[in-house]
Amino acid sequence: MIAGSSSHTQHGGLRIGQLAAELGTTTKTLRFYERIGLLQPPTRSDSGYRLYDSASIARARLVIGLRRLDLGIHELQDLLRDDPQTGLRLRLLALMDEKLRAIYLELGILQGRCDDLSIRHEALLSVPRDRPTTCVCAALFQVCSCLAGVAGKGTQESREDPPEKRKKALTLPVQ
Repeated sequence: MIAGSSSHTQHGGLRIGQLAAELGTTTKTLRFYERIGLLQPPTRSDSGYRLYDSASIARARLVIGLRRLDLGIHELQDLLRDDPQTGLRLRLLALMDEKLRAIYLELGILQGRCDDLSIRHEALLSVPRDRPTTCVCAALFQVCSCLAGVAGKGTQESREDPPEKRKKALTLPVQ
């Protein structure tokens, strides 16, 4: 753990490379977070190295941990602003609620797209073998015109029929 690091206790703080390694990030990331104000500039050693004290280490751990929750930079900046009315936990809960709602909405949309694609895939699999290999009418839920001119071939499904009914119509044997 960082607090027990011998480098931390012997030299008055962790250098940026040590902190980055402890947190599983890069020195470039820590410098960026410092530049945009998510981290306060640490003290410097006599030779100019950044030295992170316990408070700076705790803040860096918090920022890196929150970033791993897939929070954007602007969300982090808003979240970490001091707000005497609400604590960090309440603000994070509100933000997570918002993100969860968005994810559930996206999942619903993706499930609908998946269901639609699955039905179209099954419809295409059920195309009779006598149809040309270029025929994709079933996947498009269109009346098949690929065999126009050949009497009695093709299906007569309607564009207004629901996909389940069109699927059933596509699987009927061709006469």
